[in-house]
Amino acid sequence: MSNSALAGLIVAGALVVLVIIIVAAKKSSAPISQRNCGNCKRVMMPQWQKCMFCGWAPVARLEFILGPMANQTLPLTEAVTTIGSVAGNTVVLADPAVSRKHAGIRKIESDYELADLGSTNGVYVNGQKVPKRTLEAGDIIRVGNTEAVFKRE
Repeated sequence: MSNSALAGLIVAGALVVLVIIIVAAKKSSAPISQRNCGNCKRVMMPQWQKCMFCGWAPVARLEFILGPMANQTLPLTEAVTTIGSVAGNTVVLADPAVSRKHAGIRKIESDYELADLGSTNGVYVNGQKVPKRTLEAGDIIRVGNTEAVFKRE
């Protein structure tokens, strides 16, 4: 066998090994979840709390499905959102089953925590009475006769 033929075989073998390594690396690596900025549409890293390009930050919201606020949406932009039957709450519900200061939703880093503020009738998430709970997208919150779906952007 000539030197050029031997060199060709070595190069071809090296290329085959390189292709096998690349394919194996792609199969073993976990996919990176990415999201786009809601403002400038650039790709955001998963660990970013806000867009490093324009400063936009995703906001969670409550979409009311039952009660006096049905078909309305409330963005959770405050550090604490309070729900009750009297003025001074972020959400005022004209509902006899709602206490004056019924519940609160507090933003903690990238999570939102719902807490009963000592109400008479309690706070329910997905049909279960809870004193406090970290909300997940799609959770249905019931306060008195009002229900809302917790959504993330």
